[in-house]
Amino acid sequence: MTWKNNLYPHLLPEDIKVWEAFLDKHRGQFGRFDYDVRVGQGRDPGEIFSPEIRQMGVDLSQRRIDAVGYGASEIWIIEITTSAGLKAVGQLLSYPVLYYDRFHPGLPLKPFLCCSSLQSDILPILVKHNIDYELFAIED
Repeated sequence: MTWKNNLYPHLLPEDIKVWEAFLDKHRGQFGRFDYDVRVGQGRDPGEIFSPEIRQMGVDLSQRRIDAVGYGASEIWIIEITTSAGLKAVGQLLSYPVLYYDRFHPGLPLKPFLCCSSLQSDILPILVKHNIDYELFAIED
């Protein structure tokens, strides 16, 4: 498989397999997807750098949502990974807040986990925080 980084920025090859399985099943539910969506303020490296370098530092340190799916009645904030752990849960708790702060959408936001497996202890956290997820089997 060739790395489709031009289609899905910053997704790893194994994550692309998971994402394409999701798209095969759900693509018709969405009008469009945005990828690598920057949210949050980022971090300014400081006044010792030129304005251009400072802006680059801010841009590169912003949080990035893997995919945002725009449906008719809600916007999905999607984290894509092969093995979902606490990092993915933390991102899905944080990204909707940061997305709302930046874009002020008129539709409800839905965090969604797209993965091929859940690490131990993750399922009860997803349930407690009302984060939907789906497992997709991927072939090597």
